[in-house]
Amino acid sequence: MKKLILLLLFIPLISFSQDFRKMSFGQSVEELKETYPATEFTFEEENGVAIFSHEDFVGGIKTVVAYLFLDNSLKSGFYVYDEENYSKSSDDRYKDYKNISRFLNDKYKMKDDSTWHNDSYKNDSNSYAHALAMGYVDFLETYRTEKVLIRHSVAKSDGVYTHILGYSNPEFAEQMYAESESDF
Repeated sequence: MKKLILLLLFIPLISFSQDFRKMSFGQSVEELKETYPATEFTFEEENGVAIFSHEDFVGGIKTVVAYLFLDNSLKSGFYVYDEENYSKSSDDRYKDYKNISRFLNDKYKMKDDSTWHNDSYKNDSNSYAHALAMGYVDFLETYRTEKVLIRHSVAKSDGVYTHILGYSNPEFAEQMYAESESDF
């Protein structure tokens, strides 16, 4: 009985120690490959950041799953939903966003940080997909603790939709934000 109780107490610790898809921030590229030995990753490197990615279905949506490493240490993981489906309507994009949002809000208390560039439809939730299509709104929700920053967004810019869910080490996210701000 004692072993069962210890096991039940230990299981939540295991599940909370993982930050993104069976990986924890700080783990190495080698550990990623050990965790997913059957997965063929695409590798890119940009500005010293190594990116390993592969395709999968997440939430029923074709998705690029990406792991970002700096100095061989996992700093961030992302889902890029339906990146190459240019014919998908704004209604379907918004439905995908809301479906992923429901899943996230069941697990975390996500905060709405959407940006309205034109608030013509802000008070008409039935027209949010249209507002997205017009580029009037960038939908964004976030969750932050000392250990993880989660950002979920869908937006349209220059005629292209992007729907991304990212999990980042908060210190890394702040560093990247500071570097992008210094570019201006």
